[in-house]
Amino acid sequence: MIYEPTYDYLAEKLKPRLGEEERLQVYRAFEIAEAAHAGQMRDEGTPYIVHPLRVAISLVDEIDLYSPRLICSALLHDVIEDSDTTREQIAAMFGEEVAHVVWLLTKFDDTDLADYLRAIEAASSTGAPLVKLCDRLDNLRFLTLSPRIEKKRRYIRATETYYIPLAARTNRYLHEEMLRWLEKAREHVESELRDRR
Repeated sequence: MIYEPTYDYLAEKLKPRLGEEERLQVYRAFEIAEAAHAGQMRDEGTPYIVHPLRVAISLVDEIDLYSPRLICSALLHDVIEDSDTTREQIAAMFGEEVAHVVWLLTKFDDTDLADYLRAIEAASSTGAPLVKLCDRLDNLRFLTLSPRIEKKRRYIRATETYYIPLAARTNRYLHEEMLRWLEKAREHVESELRDRR
């Protein structure tokens, strides 16, 4: 069964830890992300908004991180890439710190993956690497549901080459989780390839 959390779940987790203004800011980020991703679907068959919501929940549930700035960034991490929303609009609504993290997390087609991740890691004081790794981990957890085997193979190779070393330098828990889910993804692809022979 696919994990499809609701915003209410996140709101309940934040209530004891964040003030009303901070919670309102997080809700506003969710609304902007939901509007930006309206009509978009994931390979796993869920509405796209489920993914940034799970990334935000991972920050809270899995690494005990309650920074409203990073939770907003997690919710908004794909909006520049996937909609007409601009960095300037995010800065106007959420401040330059959130806009900076979202901008770091935005991968443009002409950007080399190694350069992209180097820029994120160089800005480790912003918390951007943690959001990026939670993003990658969520994608890895649901990779087996993609119908595209070549995409899965590319994703596994890129994770091994670039994300596992970044996770090892950034957060032990995320590193271990990524290794665990990477192994599951590998086994799934190998099984799929055997079935095709």
